[in-house]
Amino acid sequence: MVNLFTKTAIYLLILLGIAYGYHYLTGRSIVTLPRDIVARLQEKSAPSESTNPRYYKTPDENLLKN
Repeated sequence: MVNLFTKTAIYLLILLGIAYGYHYLTGRSIVTLPRDIVARLQEKSAPSESTNPRYYKTPDENLLKN
């Protein structure tokens, strides 16, 4: 029983140390971390160039491009 209590206390101290360290280094609470991750994953970035094929109405436009 004492062995189980010791292991639980050590794990709890490690988790609290990580939370305190994150707060100490960044100045923000660790509970805001999931919100920041989701916001970064959901950022919409515009594609740099269209992947659709381009059709030219006149052959002169194609010659100017090459």
